[in-house]
Amino acid sequence: MPLCVITAGEKLPELPLLARVMAASLKTDPTSAAIKARHCWGLLGAGLDEAGASELGALCAGLGIKTLTLPDPGPAKLPIPQPVKKVAFENGRALFTGTGAQLTAVIPEDVSLLAAAPIKEDFFKTVKSSEGPSAQEQAVRIGIMVATGLPIGMGKTKETKKEVKTSELSFYLDILLKGGQERLRLNSAAFDFSGLKEKKTYSSQVNFRLLCAELSAFTPAAFRNACLLAMQEGRPLTLLPYDSLADLETEELRLTLARQQPL
Repeated sequence: MPLCVITAGEKLPELPLLARVMAASLKTDPTSAAIKARHCWGLLGAGLDEAGASELGALCAGLGIKTLTLPDPGPAKLPIPQPVKKVAFENGRALFTGTGAQLTAVIPEDVSLLAAAPIKEDFFKTVKSSEGPSAQEQAVRIGIMVATGLPIGMGKTKETKKEVKTSELSFYLDILLKGGQERLRLNSAAFDFSGLKEKKTYSSQVNFRLLCAELSAFTPAAFRNACLLAMQEGRPLTLLPYDSLADLETEELRLTLARQQPL
């Protein structure tokens, strides 16, 4: 049976340490190792035989990194996230409202993982604009009208279309339930933060942080990902390597596997 090696526990080792593991295990150059470490999220090796897994585990142990050796889950995927638009805390439960007013009642013991991420997303939109004759064209036409007396006009206005790219930073939060069997997802740009009551502010980013703190307090036994730990410790989020939602998915898979195993 193929094996995989992942980092143990909730907290991810520092990127320089992971880069050293990648460089040694993959026998690659430092730059390639750093890129691999940035996006491995603690999934250190897959498809390994017992000797390979043992060697990788020993390498990590030598660097002070605790690991778990598990059956390789292969191309495992987490449940499709169900979007939620609102949450309220009542009588020891979190009540999540999804699309179509669907309600999901959650108790603290249901939540195995909270995982947040700031994701920069690109959007394209078509912009229409009208362009009339240039100043030079208008001057030529005026000259012709003066010289000939013919009312040829100033020329037609042309409508042009162009694609404009804009980038926005969105904050996502996934709530994994029942050991990863269900997954809820909220996006700060499309979420009703009225459940924060008097704590609610005019900033969606501040509200997002407040909600993350509320959910962390509500589920003290749940694992938290690197983004949530950085929030709790007051560290900047801009340095975290979430280039896309694929990074969040990879991190959640590793944390889900680690959460199921005793240290």
